[in-house]
Amino acid sequence: MKTLGLLIHGPEVIDEGEAEEAIGTLKELGFELEAALGGITGKTAVIDADLRHVIDISRDSKPSEVVYDFVNRGLDFILLLNHAKTEESGFMLGEGILRHFIDRGGAEGSLSFVQLEYSNRIIIPWFLKHRDIYRQLTGIFSDFSERAPYKLESRCKKESDLVYRTIKGVHPSEKIVVNGVVVGMSAHEHTVTLVAKEGKLVKIVGGTLIEHNLEKLPLLDLKAALIKTGSLIRRTKPKRIRIENLIARKGKKKACFFYTVENLFPKMAESDIAVAVVIGDDTTSIAGDILKRFGIPMIGITDGDADGLIDGIRSGALAEYDKFLPPDSMIIRLKPERDDIIGEKVKAAIFKGGYEIELEGDVEQQLEVLKHRILDIADGDIISVLSSSSPEGEKKILAENI
Repeated sequence: MKTLGLLIHGPEVIDEGEAEEAIGTLKELGFELEAALGGITGKTAVIDADLRHVIDISRDSKPSEVVYDFVNRGLDFILLLNHAKTEESGFMLGEGILRHFIDRGGAEGSLSFVQLEYSNRIIIPWFLKHRDIYRQLTGIFSDFSERAPYKLESRCKKESDLVYRTIKGVHPSEKIVVNGVVVGMSAHEHTVTLVAKEGKLVKIVGGTLIEHNLEKLPLLDLKAALIKTGSLIRRTKPKRIRIENLIARKGKKKACFFYTVENLFPKMAESDIAVAVVIGDDTTSIAGDILKRFGIPMIGITDGDADGLIDGIRSGALAEYDKFLPPDSMIIRLKPERDDIIGEKVKAAIFKGGYEIELEGDVEQQLEVLKHRILDIADGDIISVLSSSSPEGEKKILAENI
């Protein structure tokens, strides 16, 4: 029987058990499957559901890149599993994936692309190269109502030196995230339009820019950018938090530096990370949520401006990071708007402008040396420090209001 390419998107369809159920059903009926996650927000959900050996999370690929890879390898019937927050956002996801696939050079006639949208249990036949397989799927998922796909239309246009990209299905007061960086907040409209000039965001029509966060966003191609909207990056809760061990690799242990979590998993796959140094409140909480599952220590540099993308981080108070702190870790709280500045100093002084260094000799000793070096660099800007360095692993706030 033909092998299907299974594209999994987001944590919700995993946390709700829907992806695992669909995979089991399809395998029982004789389908061969290759399953991969598109995007990064579902990776911890895959780990918690113990599906790492079923769903590939080794790469940080956009959903459209997963589709492109499947087609290039001959997997030309692709089934998208998703659980959107609304019907409109579900349609917008499928449309956006296919528009990006076509923009990358993919051809509409080269594949079948069918979406199983669990939020309202509909099946959307976007492209149908293999109608016989689609008929089989509609029989298997007979409780899903068939819906006609939207017409693929570009949401991006250029006028003079400005580029506009429209996002639909947005709820009031949702965060707008571009390439992993929270760049703004929606207003009361269901549609927002991002405006860029020379690779920089300059305005959000129907929302408000968060100016100081734009410093974290490199020059971008707005048409190709990965854009998400929402209040939390994981709207559902796992049945359990799963802890796993990474396979130890030969060679030197490394300290790695991160501004975002976009390449955290690939770096973990290719390097023997002994400690991650992460910059920014949201990056610290998201990275901690991942790293604690593997027991990898973290040094986070924050300044209290969390955007609340992680459940449990609301006010940005340092104590809220307690449950995101892996063993032998430390989070430094700095004065307002100082985390990026100190992060640059740490990167220059310790990482020599790069993103990783080898740790020589005793790793635990080098970890403590690294902590002290970062504390010295941040000295004068430190408000407090949250540490899990005690022998019992208990977390405590040190140096409050220095």
